[in-house]
Formats: sequence, structure tokens, C-alpha cells
Amino acid sequence: MTEPEQALARARASVESMRAAGAYRDDLAGFRIEPADVVGVPQLIEWALIEPDAANLYSTRRLGAPITFIKRLLLRGLRQYLGEIIAQQTRFNIHLTAYVNQLTERVEALERGAPSPPQPPQSPDAVDGA
Repeated sequence: MTEPEQALARARASVESMRAAGAYRDDLAGFRIEPADVVGVPQLIEWALIEPDAANLYSTRRLGAPITFIKRLLLRGLRQYLGEIIAQQTRFNIHLTAYVNQLTERVEALERGAPSPPQPPQSPDAVDGA
């Protein structure tokens, strides 16, 4: 079995021999990967809402209809439990998105030199650590 260090050395040697034979002649000097679009709060809110689609529950195997039937039967039996989990996760996601939005506004205000927006009062539970 090849160790990772040996595999890396082999791969580099292979690439060098291929380059010597004329492979990889592309000029990548001007090649640049643009950063992905900046994700804003509206996109975060959209992603925060969990909405699973039961239509995506299927089997790709040959003769997968019985497997799909069993999966959908399990989904129906666990619907109440899964609904509660989805609701809890969605609430968390939305609160986290709101908090990120507040932090973003505070940072932008600090960068502008303006006083930061007022902070919402903390609940007594948060102060007690409960």
C-alpha cells in the first residue's frame, strides 16, 4: 500500500513527466476564479426555512417501487416527530439569521464611524444562564 507522502511524490513526478512530454501547455497566468456571490440576509432567511419535499423520497434501484413505498410509509409514521424536529431547527435557523443580521448592522455602523444601533434587551433567562 502506498503511503500518502509516496503518493504525492508519485503524482508530482507523473505530472512533471507529462509536462515534459507536452501535456498541460495551457497558459494559466491570467486564470482567476471569481469569488462566489456574497450571501445576504434575504438568502440566509430563505435557506433558514426547512421545507423537505416528500416527492424527493424515492429509490433509484431497479424495481425500487417497493423500497419507495416503504420509505413513504416510514415518513408517514414519523411525520409528527419529524415535523417537530423541522420546526425546532427552523426556529433556530431564523433566530441565528436575525442575530447574524444584527451583527452585520453593528459592524457596518462601526465601519462608518456611526454609533452602533441599539441592542435589544436580553431576556432574564439569558442573564441567569438557563
